[in-house]
Amino acid sequence: MEKRQQRTPQEIIAETEARLERLRLRAAKAEAKTNPAIKSLMDEKAELMKTIRESKKLLGDGPQSANARIEKHNVWIERINDEVLLAETDLFTAEAKLASLNAEISTAIEVFAVSKEISAEA
Repeated sequence: MEKRQQRTPQEIIAETEARLERLRLRAAKAEAKTNPAIKSLMDEKAELMKTIRESKKLLGDGPQSANARIEKHNVWIERINDEVLLAETDLFTAEAKLASLNAEISTAIEVFAVSKEISAEA
């Protein structure tokens, strides 16, 4: 195991000065935002950053990208097309069965009517 090496006073001073400079820069930015000329520039920058972020999201490879959304919709479209084909098949089969059933019913009614006439005559 290596022992922890202590920082020299010069390193501590350099780090503290760098931190102080970052804090001064942050304070200057915050103060500059109250200046109307700079505020409008900062607002414009924020809008451009938003546009860039949204464009990259749409053009990227993530789940909200255009390609991913198109693929999801293509899957939905395929599923809907499959349902349409199934519905067309079911409709054709059901209509054919209905026609056959109607013919059977008509025949049964005619047979019933004829048998009723024969029994009434007798």
